[in-house]
Amino acid sequence: MSNDKEYSKVQWFFFVIFIPTIFAIVLFAVILMFLGVDLKEKAKEVGGNLPFLDEYFKEEKEEENLINIDELHEQISSQQAQIAQLERQLSNKDEELLRLQQEITSLEEQVELQEEATVEVMQELKEIAKTYEAMSTKNAANILSELPTSEALLHMSQISTQARAGILAKMEAEKAAEIISLLANQ
Repeated sequence: MSNDKEYSKVQWFFFVIFIPTIFAIVLFAVILMFLGVDLKEKAKEVGGNLPFLDEYFKEEKEEENLINIDELHEQISSQQAQIAQLERQLSNKDEELLRLQQEITSLEEQVELQEEATVEVMQELKEIAKTYEAMSTKNAANILSELPTSEALLHMSQISTQARAGILAKMEAEKAAEIISLLANQ
């Protein structure tokens, strides 16, 4: 009978103390998880403070740190590769910018040369116009009649209106009409 009493005391311990305690702990853990508490981290904190378990948790932390270090090295390598790529792109953009600036300078020089050439041509045309104005209208009309129409038009555009009228009067009617028509469309 003493065996039955001991057995019933063990049963009593399991049914009255052990099982309700385990149930309460599990219920408490579930409630904490729903509240957003990280039980694993809390357990590591508490376990790291206990004298016999602190060695185990230190080793685990060292492994985590090694894993973190490896991940950080990978991130650094990735970021260095990205930096190198961006530096290459920047270098390419700088070269392109320099090339475009040189092209702009070259084009500006060409524009200046063309403007100078245009000014020179206009001065020459004005000189030629003065020459036509100094001639007799008959001679000027004969010379302009022999020139291609586009060239005669350029020369006539620089001559004064009064001299132009006299020269056109001395030209053949067809040539004069063509030049007047082109002058009107300018």
